[in-house]
Amino acid sequence: MMEHKAISARTATTVWAVASGATILALTATLEHLPGGAFLSRFLPVAVVMAVASCKAWLILRFYLGLRNAQGSWTGLFAAFLSVIVAGVLAAQAAIIMISR
Repeated sequence: MMEHKAISARTATTVWAVASGATILALTATLEHLPGGAFLSRFLPVAVVMAVASCKAWLILRFYLGLRNAQGSWTGLFAAFLSVIVAGVLAAQAAIIMISR
């Protein structure tokens, strides 16, 4: 039987603070009007939000759901799943921007 170590209160608080800060960063990125071309100004906020969301998902999986204690195959599976989601959303956003031109 595998033993699961509980995370410390300090680690949980640090992860929570990083995730909260990342949420504020993503919100700020979506509210800013970026100079430059239409593609970059519409694509960059989505890329920032997706990067923040995937980092937050990884932190939650790793620290709160115990993925750090899981076998390597599960870790790889979740990392691949997050990568596919991010790539799909970014490709869809790029397609929407290109179609609306």
